[in-house]
Amino acid sequence: MKRLARLVLALAPIACGSADPPPKVTAERPVAQPTAAPAVPALPTFAEHVAPIVYAHCTTCHHTGGPAPFALTTYDDVHDHAAQIAEVTTSGYMPPWLPRPDHGEFVGARRLDAPSRATLARWAASGAPAGDLSRAPAPPVHHAGWQLGEPDLVLDTGPAYTLRADGQDIYRNFVIPVPPGPLRHVRALEIQPINARVVHHGVLRVDLGGSVRRLDAEDPAPGFDGMVFAGALMPDGRFLGYTPGKLPDPGSDARSWRLHGGSDLVLQLHLRPSGKPEPVQAKIGLYFAKRPATRPALAMELVNSDIDLPAGARDVHVRDQFTMPLDVAITSVYPHAHYLGKRLEAWAMLPDGSREWLIAIDDWDFNWQDQYQLVAPLRLPRGSTIHMDWSFDNSAQNPHNQFSPPRRVVHGPASTDEMAELILEVEPEDPRDLAALDEAFRRKWLMGQVARLERTLARAPDDVEAAVNLGAFRQLLGEPAAAISAYERALQREPDHVRANIELGIVLMASGQLPRALPLLRRAVKLAPRDARPHLVLGNALRKHGDASGAIVQYREAIAIDDSLAEAHNNLGIVLEGRGELEAAAAAFARAQALDARQPLYASNLARVRAQLGR
Repeated sequence: MKRLARLVLALAPIACGSADPPPKVTAERPVAQPTAAPAVPALPTFAEHVAPIVYAHCTTCHHTGGPAPFALTTYDDVHDHAAQIAEVTTSGYMPPWLPRPDHGEFVGARRLDAPSRATLARWAASGAPAGDLSRAPAPPVHHAGWQLGEPDLVLDTGPAYTLRADGQDIYRNFVIPVPPGPLRHVRALEIQPINARVVHHGVLRVDLGGSVRRLDAEDPAPGFDGMVFAGALMPDGRFLGYTPGKLPDPGSDARSWRLHGGSDLVLQLHLRPSGKPEPVQAKIGLYFAKRPATRPALAMELVNSDIDLPAGARDVHVRDQFTMPLDVAITSVYPHAHYLGKRLEAWAMLPDGSREWLIAIDDWDFNWQDQYQLVAPLRLPRGSTIHMDWSFDNSAQNPHNQFSPPRRVVHGPASTDEMAELILEVEPEDPRDLAALDEAFRRKWLMGQVARLERTLARAPDDVEAAVNLGAFRQLLGEPAAAISAYERALQREPDHVRANIELGIVLMASGQLPRALPLLRRAVKLAPRDARPHLVLGNALRKHGDASGAIVQYREAIAIDDSLAEAHNNLGIVLEGRGELEAAAAAFARAQALDARQPLYASNLARVRAQLGR
């Protein structure tokens, strides 16, 4: 099987602990009574028996212009690959469908039943007879254009990125500017890679802060590398992705998401070298809704980064869980691990002790990861607990292991590192509860990060970056005393740590300890004179201290370093307005609004000053 897996991977396209074990429960759904299985034909023919199976389950990818390496649309096509088809379908490798039966019902399931597999095997073994081809069904028609019809707006990734001929897989992030304009709502999206055969899968997110644009500018080639989205988020909790052969979701107005004019889309493509340099580009088709969403969602990510897989370990479990604070509906699940993932089980324990399965995968394959949309939303009452249990295999017996001999693997973003994630699209039953659900999950995530960093510091007390990050998460949790303690710990070990000086200064300011904050911020400016942020934060502190002239100097210095800092322009305008310099203040507010039109405060400040000027 290891040889077979390597053969098929070379040919086929790609569609992406210590806790207690899962509980034994008895309150399962009733098991359906078995029914008589369809008989396997004694002498199957292509026309009567094989064509219906292949056309229903294979040609989605295997058609001319499709992502698969060869077509399976005619008798000759299928005859030429009969032995291979029998082998990969008998083994269960094809068609690619990871979820365990009866553990969640998903849209577009590609599972091939036992009689169909036996029919294909018997047909190949009997010489792959054609039968009466005049009675064969017509092959499906696959349109080369947009599957959902002409989009309302088409965007693209710009100039082609050249994928190298060989080597490891690459994660490339392509930044796609959204044209300036009004807020619009998107009901559906279609992603079209220009060279689909090298695309393993794709994920689309939205950036409102310009972070991906800056990373793109730093890389001379189109886009930038890495598995981290650099601040880009799933838009309004919706998971947007691409896998070869999967039909795009037509969506609905009720579940639409907001598209802000002037924002950036970032399309992360997992690329697999083909043996020769390949150009990579993609188009994005957007289909607008007629009205805003009425079923808002939250992207909820169960995740555990405490992953340490010793060489040779065969069954290491990594788990996470979250208890729903209110009634919800789950609409889709997206499991994610890398090559050492072996088994996933995800379920909900209801308050009455019963269990509802979300998904189970017995033989994880990184090469066929996917988002799974539930046929019907899974409705869970308040108090239901979602469980995620990943098992990892870092032994030589794992055919997907990237290292021979195996070596220790820990959590990280590279495909040779590991991750344990389960991303859920969750809708509150009452849309008004979205903010409460978001805040509850936000706190759960922050507390998980705090626990992780405290474990790191217990192992490595001198890890300054861990201490600084711990301070940041404590600050986000609204725990200023704990944040101050963490930042002070970092500065005891590294007094010249720029970020620790800045962040400690900020939390001290917020705690009313401005005299303690000012020396720290001045030190940060001295340590990093060509970094705009220390000047901006020092300017804010001087403004609070009543030193308008000093604040103006710092704001102008920040702007001279980075003119794209809308906050620096806005805060400069505030100080200038306070000094009665209204023309200069109006110019500063106008610049802030031009840089970030989505921030209503900048427009409000500009309107106020213009009114004072009589405009």
